[in-house]
Amino acid sequence: MTLARLNIHDPITKKLFISYSMDWLLVIVMTIIFFSIDTLPPFHREFSIHDTTLMHYYTENQMVPIWLLTVIALVVPMFIIGVISLYFRSSWVDFHSGLLGLGLALSMTIMMTDVIKIGVGRPRPDMLDRCQPPEGIENPPLHLLNYTICTSDHSTYKFKDGFKSFPSGHSSFSFAGLGYLAFYLAGKMRLFDKQGHTYKSFVFSFPWIGALLIAVSRVHDYRHHWQDVLVGGLIGSGLSYFAYRQYYPSLSATHCQIPFPPRIRRPKDIFPDSDHQPLTHGYQDVETASHPKCT
Repeated sequence: MTLARLNIHDPITKKLFISYSMDWLLVIVMTIIFFSIDTLPPFHREFSIHDTTLMHYYTENQMVPIWLLTVIALVVPMFIIGVISLYFRSSWVDFHSGLLGLGLALSMTIMMTDVIKIGVGRPRPDMLDRCQPPEGIENPPLHLLNYTICTSDHSTYKFKDGFKSFPSGHSSFSFAGLGYLAFYLAGKMRLFDKQGHTYKSFVFSFPWIGALLIAVSRVHDYRHHWQDVLVGGLIGSGLSYFAYRQYYPSLSATHCQIPFPPRIRRPKDIFPDSDHQPLTHGYQDVETASHPKCT
C-alpha cells in the first residue's frame, strides 16, 4: 500500500488524518517537553565526600554516544518496521501504526525519564570528578555536603549533568525503542502460535540483548549506578509494551500480526485492495476467539 493510492479528497479520509494527527501532535508535544525541561537545573542531592561510589573518573568518550543511541533505538526500528510493513506486507496501515507506536513509546519515555532525573537529582558515579571539591574538605558533623562546595563552574552542562544519574536515559530509551521493535517482530512472527519455533524466540530476544548491552555500557562508563540502568530499563520496557498495545492486539490474539483497524470505519474507501488484512472484521473477539490462536 502506498500513499499515492490514498483518496486524500475523501471526507472520511480527512477525518482519519485529523484523528491520527492528534496522536502525532501528542508525540511532538512530549518531545518538546523533554527538550524544554532538559535545560532546567536538576535538584542537587547532598553527598558524602567519602562516598566511594562517586569517586570514579569522568570519561570523555562514551561507549554509546547520543548519536549512536539514536541510530540504534530510533533509526534502526524505523527502518525495520518500514521494510516489513511496506515491502513484505504492503500495508500502509501497518507502517503508520508501527511508526506511531514507536514514536509514542520513545516520546513518553524521554519525557518521563527526564522529569524523574531532574526531580531526584542523584549524583553520578563520576560526580566528584566533575565537582572538583577543595582539597582536605570533610563532611560537617552529623551532616552531608552539597554542590556549593564544588570549585568547578556550576553553570556548565557537565556539572549540571552530574546530578542526573537516576534513572538512566540511555537505558530507558534503548529499552523503549528496541523493546517496541521486539514486540513488533513478535507479532509479525506470531511468536505464541504454540508450534515452538526456536528461531522466533531468538529473533524476539535479539533487540532486548542490544538494549541490555547499551544499559551495561552506562555502568562501564561510570555514568550510572546499577540501580539507574535497572529502573531505566523497566521504564522503557513498560512504556514500549503500553505503546505497542495502543495500535496492536495482544501477542496471544488470533490476528496478532495485524494492527487494529483505522478509527474511521470505511477502510475499503481509504485503503483499497488489502485482501490479506481484515480491517473491518475479525477484531470484535480478537482477544477471546474460540478458534486456535495465531495459526
